[in-house]
Amino acid sequence: MVAVMRIKAVVLAGLVAACSVDFDVVGRFDAYNDVFRGDVSQDLIVGVGHIVLTGENSGVVCRGDSEVTYIPPLSIGCAGQRGIAELICSDGRTASARWRADSCTSGDGWGVDSEGSSFSFAFGSGREIEERLAQLRSQAETLPDPPVYRPRQVREERGYSTGTGFFVSRDGHLITNYHVIEDSSSISVVLSDGREALATVIASDADNDVALLDTDLPSTPLPLVNTGEPVRGEEVLTLGYPLITIQGQEQRANFGRVNALTGVGGDPRFLQIDVPIQPGNSGGPLLNTSGQVVGVITATLNQLLTLRESGALPQNVNYAVKSEFVAPLLGQISSTIEWGSGGQRASMADIAARAEPSVVLVIAR
Repeated sequence: MVAVMRIKAVVLAGLVAACSVDFDVVGRFDAYNDVFRGDVSQDLIVGVGHIVLTGENSGVVCRGDSEVTYIPPLSIGCAGQRGIAELICSDGRTASARWRADSCTSGDGWGVDSEGSSFSFAFGSGREIEERLAQLRSQAETLPDPPVYRPRQVREERGYSTGTGFFVSRDGHLITNYHVIEDSSSISVVLSDGREALATVIASDADNDVALLDTDLPSTPLPLVNTGEPVRGEEVLTLGYPLITIQGQEQRANFGRVNALTGVGGDPRFLQIDVPIQPGNSGGPLLNTSGQVVGVITATLNQLLTLRESGALPQNVNYAVKSEFVAPLLGQISSTIEWGSGGQRASMADIAARAEPSVVLVIAR
């Protein structure tokens, strides 16, 4: 298991004689036995770096890009510059990293991957970086092997991916995200009480990222809202199974508010929310203060793309597809679906407790 850091070293304040430089990156995960190393090709004029790293233990290859987020006032050279990176690995995981430069070709950084595993790294060249690599190997060798996360990109070859779903009928029908079950050969669901059952796909809508599944489990449905919308500032919560290889399989509740009634670019299909979400929350219900589903958790705003477009980093900007876009799928079944609006308000704790049996872990293989 490995993450790759795209290190954007710095943009020089003055002229540079050469357009690009190459240097090494080495690092390790803080809690696991995996050391990674690779090479960076850095354009010092435009400040864009390219890197490829490989994990010595896992063999996973990672690539990514980064952007400078801070240049010290009146700085000469590269020392003191800082940046952020978005990373993609061959096993489907992503990672975010931050770095700081000591010079145009050296510095250090830290980050966390989509499974919650933290890592640190250094970039440089020559004997110093080789000594750092030997030190990292020594520090990592007594640690346990990294946990396995295998999303859709490698599902057929070696594993599974996970998400969340919720029941919408008393006959075992449930909703999740399309991207959770896309291209899977088998799907199972696990209830909060530990019961497990196979699930089949009845209908899916890739454009709106929702899918309807069927199980043979008796179930308690959550009511869906298909008319009217929540208002900005309204309290909402989600239940789900984020980062189960790190945090465990206990169902978790996250709380926040509705920030906007549209998504990226004003897309009317989505709600913008500040409810914290992580990998594994996808497909979970977004519940209002009456315990009704107003949306399906689906995505978080990409930090690097936002930085490139605006020059600023987004803070906890997440999205849910509105529940009304689930309605067309439900016409595929004869079971009674509970729809509602308004309703009696309750505390967030009561809503989470009532909804717990209706929310499941989805495992796609």
